[in-house]
Parts: sequence; structure tokens; C-alpha cells
Amino acid sequence: MKSTSLSLCSVAVLPFTLADNIWAGQNIQDAVHVIPVFTFENGATLQNMKVGYSTWGKLNAEGTNAVLVTHGSTGTRKSFDRYIGPRKAFDTDTYFVIAVDAIGGGLSSAPSDGMGMDFPRYTIRDMVKAQYDLVTNGLHLQGLLAVGGPSMGSFQVLEWGIHHPDFMKGLICIFPGARSPNNFKAIVDAMIATVQLDPAWQGGRYAKNPVDGLRCAGMIFAPWLRSHAFFQSLKSNEEYQAALMVFADVFAAWDARNWMYRFLAGRGHDVSLPFGGNTADALTRIRAKTLIMPSASDRLLPPEMSRELQMGIKDTRYAEIPSILGHLACFPADDSAPEYVFLTKEISEFLKDLPR
Repeated sequence: MKSTSLSLCSVAVLPFTLADNIWAGQNIQDAVHVIPVFTFENGATLQNMKVGYSTWGKLNAEGTNAVLVTHGSTGTRKSFDRYIGPRKAFDTDTYFVIAVDAIGGGLSSAPSDGMGMDFPRYTIRDMVKAQYDLVTNGLHLQGLLAVGGPSMGSFQVLEWGIHHPDFMKGLICIFPGARSPNNFKAIVDAMIATVQLDPAWQGGRYAKNPVDGLRCAGMIFAPWLRSHAFFQSLKSNEEYQAALMVFADVFAAWDARNWMYRFLAGRGHDVSLPFGGNTADALTRIRAKTLIMPSASDRLLPPEMSRELQMGIKDTRYAEIPSILGHLACFPADDSAPEYVFLTKEISEFLKDLPR
């Protein structure tokens, strides 16, 4: 078994009386849970695994109102902030909301902390394992009301439901899929190859972040994130260039190794792998009530993937988002947009209907 170690750098760590503070009604905005020794799915180990997170609201006396929010491949614990707050989808007047950084970014352990390409390759199930340790050993919760998130976040949500079926009452899967489809794998492969063509890449042991390669990779990704109808609706070259380059800027802000490991984790997503390739067996293990929300125009993870989940999970509520925004339907231009209103309504009603 390979063993690796990682320093805590200068990140503030709060492993001590965190649970006591939560029960007292404190609102800790940002914190880091540390796992002394973390074992990855591939057998590698990491000392002092960091799990970054933010919290809103108060845990009730019974400890039954906690909701965990995950995020997509290039996201962090802050990505879904616009849906978290008083009278929003994740109503902080009602719920204790925990937004978590997946392994590989934010305040969580990542290759850029010092190990670079020697950082263990991680999976979606590794992300969930780290989150479960945060929730149980860090926050000392006995269960969650719900777990929810979009895209890669929904991959994590499914693994929560499969491997911890009695730990939560509800699952909120936005743009989900039981596995990464081949078109997504092809996109990831093309993006990684593009970054590796940047002379700055240097086999991943670079001194200067290969920003040019990352920007080009973002241009490859952009057409898959929006629908044909969306691109046809653009009225000017300026609008087209903005749509083409939006993820160029997002990718360029990432350390290339962190970015690559994240997308490789998403590329390898398949809930059936621990079950001999039997997807039906994996999905039947989910006992939580599940809200499934694809985007009607998603070309990256199309609605048929959500319908497979609807058929395979026992207790589902299916709500297709009417939008031309494709895979980015949960991130419309403003909070008055119909997509935002639709998501807020569906999530709010779903959470209210869950048994306490």
C-alpha cells in the first residue's frame, strides 16, 4: 500500500469543539475537518486529509434538519450559494446547511498543496467517504435530512444514497447520471490532451501553470454546456465570444493538476463498479426519497440518463427543468429567471415533504 503525506499549510483548522458550537447555534462560515489517515479506493493513503466546508443556519435540538450540498467538477463549497439562505431553496431559517469542498479544490486537500502528480488519484466514492467522515466524526451528526447537488455533485449524491442508504431521508440529484457517458469521457480526454500540448505542462511537473492549455480546454467544453437553441439565440459576435470563452476563464483560474484530477474523477464515475457492473443492483440499494432534476436541453448529461435513474430508484420525484441553458440551467443570469424559480420551488417543496 502506497503511503503519502501532506502538510496542513496555513489553512485554519477547527477540529476541536465544532459540534458544541453548532449545537449552541453558532454559524461557522468556513472551516476544515482533518482526517488523520485517509485511505483511497485504490489503496493509497494520505495523512491529514483536509475537508473544507461552510455552514449556514442552526442545527435543531433533535439534529434532524441538516442538509449537505455538493458541487460540480469546477465548483467549490461556494458554488451553490445563490440557492442557500433565508427563504431560498435551502432555507437557512429552517435547515442547517453544510456546503462541502470535494477532494481536489477549495479548502480540501488537492495536488497543488505540494504533492502535484504524486497526489493519489481519487474517485467520486472517495469524495463521499471524506464527506461522511466530516459529517460523522467532524460534526458528530447521526444523520442528514438530505444530500443534494448538480452534475458531479449529483454523482456524489447517488453514492451517498447507495453506500449510506439509511443516513439521509432525501437525495436531490440535479443533472444526474448513474455513470459518465462516452461523450463526456471523450470531452475529458480531448481537454486533457489539449492541456498536455501546452509547452508549460512539462509532464505535469510544471513551474508555471499551463494557462493557455486550460483556456483552450475551456473552449472545447463550452459548446457541450449549452444547447443548440441557446447558441442559435445569440445575436452578436460579442455574445458568441462571451459564451465560447466563459469556461476558458473558469479553467484558467485552476491549477492544472487539480483541474485534471477533478475531471478524471468525473470521467470514472460509475455507480455499478462496486457491484460487478450491475447498475440495477446499485440503484436498488437507494432507500431515500429522490428528486431527479435533469435539464431538458442538456447535451452533456442528457435527460435519458435521469430517466434511467427514475426507473431504477424505488421512490422518485422527476422534475425536468424547462430551459435552453443546457447543462448550466441551474446557473441562469439572475434569480428572477424561470430556471431559478423552478429549481427553488422544486427543491423547497421536496425538502418540506421529507419525514423528520
